[in-house]
Amino acid sequence: MDKLQDIMQKVRRIEIQARRLTTETFAGQYRSGFRGQGLDFHEYREYTPGDEPRFIDWKVTARTGVPYVRTFREEREQVLLLAVDTSASMAYAGAQSEDTKLEYAARLAAVLSYSAALNGDKVGLLLYGCRPHFYLPPAKGMKQSRRIVREILSAPAGGADETTDDIASEINRTQRKRALVFLISDFLGAPDKEAVGKLHFRHELVPVRVADPTELKLPAAGAVRFRDPESGELTEGDLNTPALREAHERAVAAHRLAWSRDFSRLGIDALDLLTTQDFIPALRALFARRSRMFTR
Repeated sequence: MDKLQDIMQKVRRIEIQARRLTTETFAGQYRSGFRGQGLDFHEYREYTPGDEPRFIDWKVTARTGVPYVRTFREEREQVLLLAVDTSASMAYAGAQSEDTKLEYAARLAAVLSYSAALNGDKVGLLLYGCRPHFYLPPAKGMKQSRRIVREILSAPAGGADETTDDIASEINRTQRKRALVFLISDFLGAPDKEAVGKLHFRHELVPVRVADPTELKLPAAGAVRFRDPESGELTEGDLNTPALREAHERAVAAHRLAWSRDFSRLGIDALDLLTTQDFIPALRALFARRSRMFTR
């Protein structure tokens, strides 16, 4: 009962903050930044220079011997799907952080879902990282947004990272219509450019990588014992050893760079956020970039 009350208090607190931020900060920005993403297939036409290569239909191209692209017709409303990683690593919070990575993701999801609700768009939720997955079909309204926050905060922790290919396949299977997909995760799993590309080809993908500062740079905290939250494996080390901290920092940086390169090569606009960071400026910048893209 105490846990349920704690969750509901967090839901109410996040809802109040999200409503204020949505009305004061994102009025009109969400609409201008993400318009035109709810699309239905219209017809095929021959490829012309400047067309998006990802819209080339390779089956038709192979059959005719001429490059053809799929064209789409814009719908009045779009679908926003929030795909949130709830694996055990998302329950982590360092000493500097007020929120776990999952709580931070819930606050971000609340702002996005309330923005979509005010715009008259449908919002859905996929929670992965713990079996069975939880899928909430897209629907309109503030009631749907409240439920999304509640489901994220009450998601069971303890699962292991899943492959990006599994998640991409599930999203493509459950979300038949083209959607705007915010994939919110710490992205600690192995990079998979092919899987990310498969998801981005079918939908409009915005990856949001959430990290705690202490994951990127270990503090000089002396002898410690680490436990992998997903495998349970224990490791001991002396964090006063500069070589250990530097090796960790290099490994983390290399892993993050691999993901970032894949996003960049696929033309995907990704967000990198720290749990100690206000995500509002980053969202504003994202909306502004996309708004300029649509007005070119």
